[in-house]
Order: sequence, then structure tokens, then C-alpha cells
Amino acid sequence: MEVLTMKGFVNVSMADLTSSVGLRRTALQRAFGTREEILRAAIHHCADAEACLAHETLRVLPTGREAILLMLEENLRLHTYWPRNCDCLFTLNSFVIPPEDADLLEFLSERRASVSKQIRSRLIQAVNEGELPEKTSCEVLASLCFTMLSGIIVQVFDGVPSGVLLRSIELFVDGLGFRRARSRTRSPAGRFRKPRRARNR
Repeated sequence: MEVLTMKGFVNVSMADLTSSVGLRRTALQRAFGTREEILRAAIHHCADAEACLAHETLRVLPTGREAILLMLEENLRLHTYWPRNCDCLFTLNSFVIPPEDADLLEFLSERRASVSKQIRSRLIQAVNEGELPEKTSCEVLASLCFTMLSGIIVQVFDGVPSGVLLRSIELFVDGLGFRRARSRTRSPAGRFRKPRRARNR
């Protein structure tokens, strides 16, 4: 994962991969397969980790506002604290997957659609619970939230300070139209704590 992150999918070679794990090429291929199979496995790993993190956050938080806010914050923390374990492999390197690799492109599309669907479901729940206005377009709002989710990763790689991004996330969520619930216990907005690892299963 480390060498894939540093070199990217286009430039990484089998020599880079063998050097990073301390195995001969034949041993590496017996264990993991070809270069293309290793890249596919890396994409699957990162896509599953990011999707799992989003799904869990949206499922366990008591209000829609808290769920969306923490989903975005945890995504920021994931890419800030563990860039070598789940970096841009899912989001950025997906753009260099060759068009003929239809199965992998479809897999990534399904993962993105899954996260967007979970966001939409949580927003619908917020409408039903009176936290969002009845006429809220949950589909449009979910698309907007997913765009923010993806954009955070690019901002992290551009070196935007985490404090700025946390404040941007807070302002973004404040603009979604959630009715503020009475005070609930949560981490202070400016506190950048280290997150738990997302469970892949």
C-alpha cells in the first residue's frame, strides 16, 4: 500500500512491489498474483474500508446532522492519519483504470453508489423525524454530500490544513438545513482526534 501510494498505479512496477515486501518476483506472484491483480486487490481493500466507515457512521449516530458531520470528519481523519493504508487508491487512482477493465470500473461505481444510497437513506430518515423540511430533495442533498466527501480527499493531498477542512465541513453541514437538536454530547468541533480503524467486515 505504501509503494502504491507513493508511485501511483501508472508508475509502480513489479520490481517496486517486490522490493517493498522483501520477496522475489516469483514468490510475490505466487502469493498475490500479477501486478494487475495486486492493483485490483488494493482498490478493493480501500473501497471496502471507505464504504464501511461511511456506512457505520451513518448507521450509529442519533441525528442526521451528527451522522453527516461525523461521516465527513472521519473521512478526513482517515486520509490524514492513515494515508499509506487507505490513501487515494479508491478515489484518485480510479481515474487511471483502463476503460477495458469493465469489472473493476463497475465495482468502484457500485461502491460509490452504495455510499450515496446510504447518505440518501439517512437524509430520508432525518426528514421523517422532522430534522429536515418535508420538501427536502434527499437525492440532490445526498449527491451534494458525496461530492463534499470526495473533495475532502483532494484537499488533504493538496496540503490544506485539517483545521480549515474541519471548519469547512462544519459550515457545509450547517448549510444543509438541519434543525438543531438540543445539546448533545459530541467532540468539540476543533478537536482533531485520531479515529478508530474502519472494519472491513
